Amino acid sequence: MPEMFGPLRHRLLTAGIAPRHARRYVAELRDHAADLADEERAAGLAPDEAHSRALARLGTADDLVRAMVARGDFRSWGARAPWAVYGLGSMLGVAMTYGLAIAAVAAIVETHRPTPEARPVLPDWFDSAFATITYVHGLVLPLALAAVFAWMATRQRMAALWPSVAMLIVGIVGGSGTLDFIRPTDPHGIMELEIRFALATPWPGLNDCLRHIAINLLLTLAPYVAWHVWRKAVTEYASDDDALIPS
Repeated sequence: MPEMFGPLRHRLLTAGIAPRHARRYVAELRDHAADLADEERAAGLAPDEAHSRALARLGTADDLVRAMVARGDFRSWGARAPWAVYGLGSMLGVAMTYGLAIAAVAAIVETHRPTPEARPVLPDWFDSAFATITYVHGLVLPLALAAVFAWMATRQRMAALWPSVAMLIVGIVGGSGTLDFIRPTDPHGIMELEIRFALATPWPGLNDCLRHIAINLLLTLAPYVAWHVWRKAVTEYASDDDALIPS
């Protein structure tokens, strides 16, 4: 009976059912179908006929999907409010990447403060560490965050629109920010960490940020959209083949 339950799980996910609920529902249906098949075999039917009768008693795939979709609480948040998960969620995720970068720089500075009131004495490797943090912040973290949204959308069989919006936000906003650490010329001055956006005047670090944005989108959005186009083409081709099979 596996030929029924694989497509059924796919239809449930496409209808917006959360993966964990779809998995549990299909497992319960498989167990119930096995029990029904055992009953039919006990009544004297051959195994193949018992399996067919059990599936008929279980209900059609359309009925089983409708029964699950009718329970609105089983739908994933991505299906209920994609604007929140993939729109607001992507902006929140980008804000967290900025927070991680700032926290990393602050941790280095504070751990090299001799006393709570003293000025920090930055180590010789601080400039290299700061350059690494800015690189990770502008490229690595946006790629990782976009990959998370792509994984979520693929797992939940989401349409391409909102995940693509999330990857655009992550790729552009995450890659356009630059961190600048300002050392004071005055011995008693204050060290400053600035966040500047290359897509706003006076366009600080525009070339580097445009390169980060391009890399982010080429490695996340482009393959995700290409995969969606390929999957749609394969599905349509399979449907056409099925239509050519005589009944």
